[in-house]
Amino acid sequence: MAFARRRERQRDGERVARNTGTRGYSGYRGRSRGRKVLALLLVLVLLAAAAFMLIQRHVVYEADGSFYFDLPWENRSEQFKQDKTTDNESSQQELEIVVEEPVTKGVRACELDAAIMQGGWEAELESLDEDINAVAICVKKDSGEILYDSHIPGAVECGAVVGSSVARASLRGLNDSEYYTIARISALHDSRYAYAHMTDAAVCQLTGYVWYDTNSTHWLAPEKAAARQYVIEVAKECAELGFDELLLDDFCYPRDGRMSRIKTDERTMTQQAALSLLADELRKALKEYDIKLSVSIDADIVLAGSEERTGIVVSELAPKFDRVYVTATEETLLQIAAALEEVGAEFVPMVSAAGEEDSYLLTK
Repeated sequence: MAFARRRERQRDGERVARNTGTRGYSGYRGRSRGRKVLALLLVLVLLAAAAFMLIQRHVVYEADGSFYFDLPWENRSEQFKQDKTTDNESSQQELEIVVEEPVTKGVRACELDAAIMQGGWEAELESLDEDINAVAICVKKDSGEILYDSHIPGAVECGAVVGSSVARASLRGLNDSEYYTIARISALHDSRYAYAHMTDAAVCQLTGYVWYDTNSTHWLAPEKAAARQYVIEVAKECAELGFDELLLDDFCYPRDGRMSRIKTDERTMTQQAALSLLADELRKALKEYDIKLSVSIDADIVLAGSEERTGIVVSELAPKFDRVYVTATEETLLQIAAALEEVGAEFVPMVSAAGEEDSYLLTK
């Protein structure tokens, strides 16, 4: 009986041991499989990192941001550089543009008769010599007459407007042509407006009455604001008509006549200062227009450098304009050119026949 109980206890112990051993073995096999997976992943990560570092050592970057692999078993570095150099040279050759220096041509102008404003300007242009690339036409005479239908109130009031709408249309057609166009304007020699505005715009006598020159004509006084404003209004209207350049004649005080009878005690500035002020105000008023502003000066004044009666000091006045036009002869041409070159002015000779000059204005 005792033996049977011992035998039973022995069997129970073996059964417990067998069951306990099975559970332990099953758990151990599961943990071992997970560790192997983790180890494999770690090896792969290490291999990838090593490969990345190895590849980085063989990456060659170019200045333009491109790159390539210079692997030890492939001698591609020199070939790649040669290819890049060839590509760059090809690109530069393709982008290389040959720019030819433009052939600069001066202003080779011909003065047209004001009568063509009433018709026939097209035929006049067609008859011009092939060397001519510009035309000049008088739009305001030294009498003060405006040769187109000006809309300036002051011009209308003083009877200065003698032109018609036909003349205005002709000027627009002329300015739309292929020719460079120059409007000639008598700036300060103006009998119409000066006579109508003696006190506030004209050069006056000691008596206060308008002054007469040797030709019994009148002049505007640039030290007077009304005179300057009128000249500016005429210039702006011509700019609006489409001219490429304004050539101001008689941009000075009168030089012929009884100078001692001119009233000067009310002048608020010197003659030189008044002319400079008018030039500056004209430049400012024309700033919005793509137009050149030029002046004509007598040859003897240019050669002398100044003239007291006219108020012109060439070194002060000439640089304020884009071009200076001077009536020149074959004998005086080089002297005038040298004198204007000294003051930095662009010289355009006014001549009766064309010579070898780069620029000129053929006058009637």
